[in-house]
Amino acid sequence: MSGNFWIQKAAAKMKKKGTLGKFGKATEKKIKAGKKAGGLQAKRAIFAANMKEIAEHRKRQKRAGL
Repeated sequence: MSGNFWIQKAAAKMKKKGTLGKFGKATEKKIKAGKKAGGLQAKRAIFAANMKEIAEHRKRQKRAGL
């Protein structure tokens, strides 16, 4: 069951470190700019893109009734 709560654990860890919400609203424009900037900004952009992809996947599953 703990596998289902990984995002909550990740959010709690980011909140503890003070990095929660540092990237802001993850728009495609911001993600592209972040990846182009490199360094820590690129890591945040990649993480934001991955979270958006996971959210879309879960929405599709929910709509399909899985």
